[in-house]
Amino acid sequence: MPDSLRARLRGVLVTRYGQLRRKLEYIVGTGERASDALQETWLRLESMPGNTAVRNPDAYLLQMAVNVATDQYRREHRKLNDADIDALFDVEDELADPERIVAARSEIIALEAALRQLTPRQREILLAAHIDGQLNREIAARLDISLSLVEKELRHALRHCQQYVGAPADMAARGGPRRF
Repeated sequence: MPDSLRARLRGVLVTRYGQLRRKLEYIVGTGERASDALQETWLRLESMPGNTAVRNPDAYLLQMAVNVATDQYRREHRKLNDADIDALFDVEDELADPERIVAARSEIIALEAALRQLTPRQREILLAAHIDGQLNREIAARLDISLSLVEKELRHALRHCQQYVGAPADMAARGGPRRF
């Protein structure tokens, strides 16, 4: 990135810090995350490619900070990989009595049956959201469907699985919208 563009973006970041922080806080949910993301954005300006074209510095910096915040959130809420999961299966559960084991296996069998009853799209959306950790908007883009359809199909899939397994009916509504 040319030094003049870098200096201009840093100047915008300094002069509009409060405004950018408020917008980012609304998006990410907390002032602390917003501040952290803006600090990281300042640092990332150094490593930007030289051929970057910026028409709207405010929008560019806000999007850059949102991307940073998303990366930070994903790092903090990283899912376990397959090796971690396998290692957890090897941990001996002192409280695992035969009755609990049978009940857990029954729930797994019921959940597998419930998943088989979903439409392929509902199953794909549910697994992408809750196993792969994808955002609803990412799922919508990948499947080339609307965000509202993803949300509707996800709610339906969750309700179906919860009813089939016997989970409390209000569990689908507990989480609220996913911000990331």
